[in-house]
Amino acid sequence: MPENALEVAGLRKSFGSLDVLDGIDLTVGDGEFVSVVGPSGSGKSTLFHLVGGLLQPDAGSIRIAGQDAVGKRGRIGYMPQQPALLPWRTVEDNVVLARELAGTPRRKSRAVARDWLDRAGLGGFAQAYPDALSGGMRQRVAFLRALLSDNPLLCLDEPFSALDAMLRADMHRWLLGIWEENRRSVLFVTHNIEEALLLSSTVYVFTRRPARVLERVEVPFARPRSDEAVDDPEFVRLRRHITDLLKTEPLKGPLAQ
Repeated sequence: MPENALEVAGLRKSFGSLDVLDGIDLTVGDGEFVSVVGPSGSGKSTLFHLVGGLLQPDAGSIRIAGQDAVGKRGRIGYMPQQPALLPWRTVEDNVVLARELAGTPRRKSRAVARDWLDRAGLGGFAQAYPDALSGGMRQRVAFLRALLSDNPLLCLDEPFSALDAMLRADMHRWLLGIWEENRRSVLFVTHNIEEALLLSSTVYVFTRRPARVLERVEVPFARPRSDEAVDDPEFVRLRRHITDLLKTEPLKGPLAQ
């Protein structure tokens, strides 16, 4: 049996007197797409910083592909809210950045990058610079950069939050198509309940800060998953259920900043 891509157990984190995470337990299976939803300021981004080794937890464990990952960087592919592409590097050079930093041979990295750029409909922009791309195209480049990192886990931090509704729907379709081909393990943070249900097999609902897991929701829809899933009565029921969970969750601790 393959190791889980991510296992988080009893994770706690405070910043001075501000308690942020209070005993988070969370698992991303091999090849699984898992989302986290919760109120603003509930510690979802802090979770990513801990998983990525940028912060040390006060308590708890983090294992990636069966190995202790506490305080260890370079174990995840990461896509932030903004594409954060380097403006002086071409699209191709941005895509291969993680592999370049990992010491992968240049020729091999570029061959892989060109293949994925073609699949993403960006083959004609390999030598363009980021300022020549639309917002959705920049998001695709940022995702490919994370995808090509060759790490067992991709962490996507609200990557579509700045996009309008129509472009966001296009990106959902595109991401699902790419994910179906690749089946990398994904931990996805979002405020958008419909987005979480459409993309994921499991959704963790966080409480307000200090965050705990309020509920783990299994998403029952078959894959490949289409836009029509949002009209399924069970989809509507789950969306309402998670919305009600977040509405009824009482305020705890200091107000979110």
